[in-house]
Amino acid sequence: MSRDPVYILMLSGAQEDAERYVVSNYAGCDRIFLSKRELRESGWRGQVRGLRKLQGRALVFFVQNLSDLQEPQLVAWSSLLHRCRTTVVADADGSVLTYGRWSWPWMLPKVILSSISDSFVLLASLWLIRLIGSQPAAVNANRRPQEIDLAYLYPFPLDKAIAGGAMSHVEGFLSGLVLAGGTCEIFSGRPLPGRHFTEHAIPAKRRFYLLRESLALSYNLRFVFAVRKLLRGRNVGAVYQRHGRFVVGGVLLSRWLRVPLVLEYNGSEVWGAKHWDAPRFSRWMQLCEQASLRCAHHVVVVSDPSKQELLEQGIPEERILVNPNGVDPDVFHPNCGGNEIRSELGIAKDELVITFVGTFDRWHGVEVLVEAIQELLRTSSLGMRFLLIGDGPLHAEARHQLQTYAGKQVLFTGLVPHARVPAHLDASDILVSPHIPMPDGKPFFGSPTKLFEYMAMAKGIVASQLDQLARVLEHGRSAWLVEPGNVRELVSAIDLLAGNPGLRNTLGHNARNVALERHTWRQNAGRVLDFVPRTSVREQASAALSVLPSSTLQ
Repeated sequence: MSRDPVYILMLSGAQEDAERYVVSNYAGCDRIFLSKRELRESGWRGQVRGLRKLQGRALVFFVQNLSDLQEPQLVAWSSLLHRCRTTVVADADGSVLTYGRWSWPWMLPKVILSSISDSFVLLASLWLIRLIGSQPAAVNANRRPQEIDLAYLYPFPLDKAIAGGAMSHVEGFLSGLVLAGGTCEIFSGRPLPGRHFTEHAIPAKRRFYLLRESLALSYNLRFVFAVRKLLRGRNVGAVYQRHGRFVVGGVLLSRWLRVPLVLEYNGSEVWGAKHWDAPRFSRWMQLCEQASLRCAHHVVVVSDPSKQELLEQGIPEERILVNPNGVDPDVFHPNCGGNEIRSELGIAKDELVITFVGTFDRWHGVEVLVEAIQELLRTSSLGMRFLLIGDGPLHAEARHQLQTYAGKQVLFTGLVPHARVPAHLDASDILVSPHIPMPDGKPFFGSPTKLFEYMAMAKGIVASQLDQLARVLEHGRSAWLVEPGNVRELVSAIDLLAGNPGLRNTLGHNARNVALERHTWRQNAGRVLDFVPRTSVREQASAALSVLPSSTLQ
């Protein structure tokens, strides 16, 4: 190994872009990619220990865009921990920030101000969250007919995702709301996909902060004041908020506007932090989550295990709606551009393509899938090619393990804009969803959007026989289900469908029919609108007409 290596930590973006940057700027140096997953799971103490071990030419933090950097000051100050000559932040557009060991004097004033600001926010937010209480707000009983059914809240200014399950859900629900006849305005900390309703952008403007948790907590008030001002004098049926870390904006708006809060709850952030992402300020996260759940008038969950979890926490059953995710079958359907994608990726029409879409992380079964791909490419004679779409903590490790096949039998696309996902699925013959059980034995509570998108494509599906997945898919009828985490069963199932086009077609046809009957976004949004009492102008007029004497109507 070179005595002067360059260490690369991929925070976002494509590994190929990072390699090009390092090769062109650090010729002759060994390139060592650090594991984002290992650093994430080691906690802040482990991260400090890991940085102390690094010695070489440079530590490069690579991002798709410099705006993706959530804690720029902490990255700059890492130069005091590691023993590399420089700390570099580089992005795919060629922008570069460089810090040396003696950069700290000019950064010190800003760090001091940021530390004071963070401390104040953390202390003040504890007081504010406890002040909220533990019951839903009293709703104005004399509200006038509403102008809009839902004020849709997305108070996450640090979210930069362009694809993935969350963005698919946002786009799907809002498009379903249009089809279901709902009215809505959107209030968001970032641009959202689709142009279905009027959208108000509320960016985070705070400059002095060190920790992203502090920024998220202080953003609650900025967001709420802005939304409250935009809604002044208007009548809203309910505020609808997707649950997330350190967020209580929906609770505060519900209290101040005296309208119901509908909380979209896709799972516990506290539980996820404990098992997947070592938390900072877990007490604050827990208090925000408890306040949101207890103060919501209605909680929309995606699975029965999530409903059971809330019942055990004391949330009344009448407040809970089980509403699995869905798909737009007019967007996801056979023959929607697969041939063009095959041509673009250099895949022949007669080649067999097995595709995975999702986050490269443990619970998505990426480690199991990588083992299965290695086994199939060693043993199968069917000439398979694998298309792996997405990004995540295990992306770099998966590429490393499959580097022998990368670019040939295995194609890594990275993140693909959601609008192009249907064509990529259409280019495929088999679609895989190899989720594994939860690490603590908890029932699988997810409702992956990709599952319903798979179903709508009328392709053969191989999926794990897990709780909610097994309730949506039927083994041997709409999919081929395998024991979660069992590499041998996954290999056998893919091999079976690969060699049996008739079975693939039957499973795919049945799966699309199930998606059309039960799992469209229009149905999903309609269930929410039916669950939340509405007092629209039209409904009140109808109600008034229904009680008038018949002679009045003649």
